Amino acid sequence: MVKEAQTSILDWEEETGKKLDLFNDEFEKAAVNCGRDRAKIEVLFATKYISGEKLAVFISLINKKKKAAAIIGENRVQEAFMKFGYLSSLGAGFDGKYTPVMIGTLQKNKINKALSIFDEIHSLDNLATAEAVNYRAVKVVPIYLQVNVSGEKTKQGIIPDQAGEVIEKIRKMDNLNLKGLMTMAPYSDNPEDVRPHFGRLKQLAQKYDLLTSMGMSNDWKEAISEGSDMIRIGSAIFK
Repeated sequence: MVKEAQTSILDWEEETGKKLDLFNDEFEKAAVNCGRDRAKIEVLFATKYISGEKLAVFISLINKKKKAAAIIGENRVQEAFMKFGYLSSLGAGFDGKYTPVMIGTLQKNKINKALSIFDEIHSLDNLATAEAVNYRAVKVVPIYLQVNVSGEKTKQGIIPDQAGEVIEKIRKMDNLNLKGLMTMAPYSDNPEDVRPHFGRLKQLAQKYDLLTSMGMSNDWKEAISEGSDMIRIGSAIFK
């Protein structure tokens, strides 16, 4: 059974490495096509689909290919606690090799544990949660504020008309460092349909001198052409 498990992990590593190479090639071409410097666009890898063991393999892959720390996004606090705990159990080999980022909805009863796990929070979607994080944090936490640009009821985030007021209040909080704005565009069979949503967030971010996190596996090319500073890649690599 152990040998079979090891073979399975090795097969997964090979397959994932090929997917990562393919993505990197597409990323390079897409950046060139829209006149962007690839080095100025960050990639966050959403790893909710994989186990702690596979996460360790993936981080090692990123470190080898990029010679840089991997930005790892997790949606659920408890799952992240287990996965990052597994990495810690492997010893100091993973220290400084990845940046753990919260990308799921943060419930108030999970704030303390989240602050003990994640270096950054990219999914603060309301002022009350921001205030709670600021109150409980013992050091400055880099954050992205989620904006519901599309207006969909199924999506979290502040509405664009409230953004200015919320941004100014967060900027007065001692323990939060507002790095940027994040949004998720509506799903569409035609990725071109998402451009207006990305464009609106970019304009809002530029108004307040902030970065943008927008674009996922199905629409990241459109996002970088609209000026996204960070994209999230999950299913394109892990499914």
